[in-house]
Amino acid sequence: MEADLHRKLVEESSDIATIIDSDGTITYVSPSVTRTLGYEPEELVGEVGYEYQHPDDRDAVADAIETIQTNPDDVQVIETRFRRADGSWCWIEATLQNRFDDPDINGILVNSRDISERKRQEGQFRGLGKEYKTLLETVEDSIFFLTVESEDTESVFRFERLNRAYEEQTG
Repeated sequence: MEADLHRKLVEESSDIATIIDSDGTITYVSPSVTRTLGYEPEELVGEVGYEYQHPDDRDAVADAIETIQTNPDDVQVIETRFRRADGSWCWIEATLQNRFDDPDINGILVNSRDISERKRQEGQFRGLGKEYKTLLETVEDSIFFLTVESEDTESVFRFERLNRAYEEQTG
């Protein structure tokens, strides 16, 4: 009963459980890899995981693996781009743990999830932040932000932020 429960938890999880050896060769990958990345597990077992990492991210992945091999109690969390079966890239967040001392795992346990949507939103927010900053720095009209706080029966207005034009116009 308990073994069936554990098997079902791994098979039905949206996270991808992967085991790699010290060279980065994949020795196990859970079935959720098909839903997330489009690969059948047997397509990846025996492959070197670095080959699926975006070239710009390989050094960070290698550093994380080296860190947990040197410090077995350490846990590393990295964000990296991984190539899907269709050739497109997706962002994944991977948590790496050294489990060489566990005879059932005997490798590095990697739990991954697709964070592409989160990364897309972060990019959008960065773009909006740049627009906001440009607006505040270049507009010739006075702009200021207030916080309104209630104190007893009165409202108190406090400046939170103002632009250069406001400072120039009001001294």
